[in-house]
Amino acid sequence: MGMMSMLQSCLFENDMSYPRVYANITAFGVEGQKSCTINTDARTVDIVLEETADITALTVTSRGLSDGARCPDFPEKGDMIDLSEPKKYILSTYQDYEWTISASQPIERYIHCENQGSAPVINPEKKAALVYVVTGQSLYDLTITDMKLEREGSEIYLVTDGEAASGPCTFPMEHVNVFTGLEFEVRYDAERIRWRVDFEEETVPVEITRANPWTYHVDVEATYGRDGTPYIQYRKASSQQWIRFDEVSVDGINISASIPGGDTSDEEADRLEAGTSYEFKICVDNGSDTPSESDVVTVTTGTPDQLYNMGFDEWYSTPSGAYEIWYPGLNDTYKVWDTANPGSGTFIGSLTTPTETVAVSGEGKKAARLESKNAVIAFAAGNIITGQFKGISGLGAKMDWGTPFTARPKALKGYYAYKPVPIDEAKDPYKNLIGEMDQCQILVFLTDWSEPFHVNTSENIFVDQSQSNASIIAYGKMESDKDTFTDPEADENGYIPFTVELDWWRPDATPTYAVVIACASYKGDFFTGGIGSVMYVDEFEFVYD
Repeated sequence: MGMMSMLQSCLFENDMSYPRVYANITAFGVEGQKSCTINTDARTVDIVLEETADITALTVTSRGLSDGARCPDFPEKGDMIDLSEPKKYILSTYQDYEWTISASQPIERYIHCENQGSAPVINPEKKAALVYVVTGQSLYDLTITDMKLEREGSEIYLVTDGEAASGPCTFPMEHVNVFTGLEFEVRYDAERIRWRVDFEEETVPVEITRANPWTYHVDVEATYGRDGTPYIQYRKASSQQWIRFDEVSVDGINISASIPGGDTSDEEADRLEAGTSYEFKICVDNGSDTPSESDVVTVTTGTPDQLYNMGFDEWYSTPSGAYEIWYPGLNDTYKVWDTANPGSGTFIGSLTTPTETVAVSGEGKKAARLESKNAVIAFAAGNIITGQFKGISGLGAKMDWGTPFTARPKALKGYYAYKPVPIDEAKDPYKNLIGEMDQCQILVFLTDWSEPFHVNTSENIFVDQSQSNASIIAYGKMESDKDTFTDPEADENGYIPFTVELDWWRPDATPTYAVVIACASYKGDFFTGGIGSVMYVDEFEFVYD
């Protein structure tokens, strides 16, 4: 990503004329963690632990403070820390800043049985669960196929007449009488935890529970009562003719299907039409003349939208001293893409420039050339981003990330060329990367923001790119240290094709903003990279199916 980092006079905000220098935690990790989220606005570090981790005795594996920050009691690498309760630390520069480090340890719990109905209701606080089975399944003769109630590695014992069995349960447990419920004892190390599990019949409706429209297909999820053979019917909302679709997956009472299941390589006839309303219903053939049917659900497929200037063919420039400041676009009246060039231009010229070294040739064709440089006193990575450069801030930059976008692509494809050099500029917590080969980055994610995200690299204000960020709908990233100019598959200009698949963390959501970034140094936001790493990007395109 790599935002421009430049020198700016300090802002004096108090009577002692001290500069505002924030004290931030820039890195923190413990043994047994699944993820760590650092929020510089709230000054919090939130750690998610593996189930097997001992939350009372966690070994610190990494730590980092921003330049100039002090905290005498802050844990060092190798220290032991107890996060069964949140820990507070005071970090100091010219002012004091209170930070909180906390940990959570989510436990996956499940109960599976034959002819299961809706998802079981599991209450970890009360140590009780209610399992639903479909109507007609005998509660006197049930097979429990699998169960997990506490931490990974725990064992489950069946309790009879108040006493736990001599040996742990093995699954599947067949021909079990669950009419009056069951009691289990779960053992993990010295822990002994009693659970109550009850069972209840339920009538499962024939209904569509979710219909996610993409551009050329619709993903349908539904339920039925397991009495008969389910299938789907669909049609254009403007048509009277239903089309039968039998390629459904059945898991207990749950039905799922991708209609019609094609992708962009299929013939036109094998796909739904983009931007078109379709009706769907679930039918169950139970041997009668009239199959059971759900209510009709109507959805509209998306459109294969692209962003302006994704081929990077249009550029304009303005003079700044001895240099030209280059901007990706036809003029400044409609801005989708921007760079950090306005921050670097006066001092060292543009980091990102148009080039005729392209992947796809033709009249008027250009590409973007991104170079990482030493910007007077700090490292700056060449980049191009959907959004706007908003100005210099301290030793860094302010950028608005994102451009309005409401389509639902499955991937970003295009071409890139890269000539990396070893990392020779770094700041904590990435000084250990010095000497390693630099990497380029192509990043794309879709969000439901109401406005662009205001990044400030000098204050370590960045988008939380972890899956815990509920505002991110879909996410994809590519990082590589490959010298494409030595790749036998590259073209004469060093270009190779790439595809960044989007992982849809919220597949039923519609985006409002798209963030697309290319950067010559993947740690450029943190003033870390190789001076002279050069990246070329050309012909970006969203892929739809």
